[in-house]
Amino acid sequence: MEKESVQVITEHYQKTFEITYEMWKERNRLFVYLVMITGIGLLLLLRVPELDSLLVNAIVKLLGITDKASIAQLYKNFPLDVLLTVFLVIIFYLMQRLYSTNLSVMRNYLYLGAVEGEIRQHLGLPSDSVSFTREGNFYWGKRTFMQKASKWFFILVILIILLSFAILKLINDVNLRNFIVTAVDIPVSIITMVYFVEYARSAQNLDIKEVPSSNSKENIKSKRKK
Repeated sequence: MEKESVQVITEHYQKTFEITYEMWKERNRLFVYLVMITGIGLLLLLRVPELDSLLVNAIVKLLGITDKASIAQLYKNFPLDVLLTVFLVIIFYLMQRLYSTNLSVMRNYLYLGAVEGEIRQHLGLPSDSVSFTREGNFYWGKRTFMQKASKWFFILVILIILLSFAILKLINDVNLRNFIVTAVDIPVSIITMVYFVEYARSAQNLDIKEVPSSNSKENIKSKRKK
């Protein structure tokens, strides 16, 4: 019976690790997409002429527009502010997905570390053995300074690009006196930054060695890896 229990737990552990690894890859892709979309939006806000032309050319080709007068009018009066609001909504979506995916990844790694302890207990492994410590003692014991600091680098990069885009977008709205677009941009920007704050908070609070025995802030802080 004990052997069957260990087999069930280890299979569950491996399956959970595989699912977590896929979410980890998704989180990394979301970060890249967020940086790319925000970067393109910043270039459009800075009015890079070549990029504006490429954008209009792509739309003309996509829609199959052949009338020269219509193309000239599109070059002259392209609704860039509306397009940038669409970019802002996409950025909001990516930030929300990055937050939720990162939250799931970090929770799963905490869970895997706890399951490893149960497997070791069932197997009767000595305390100095390495088996089933991949996400627990082995990981935390071999963690480098750059690994510890990497979450702060990610947080800083996202903060810089989000703030830059949101501020420049709102300045652009005010200069164009487009109050309808501004009414959309302000709440979307605020909600996006709220998700960023929650992303940063979860990245800090869940970067711990063990699952806290309670939800108190004091308990979480006491277990955070120093």
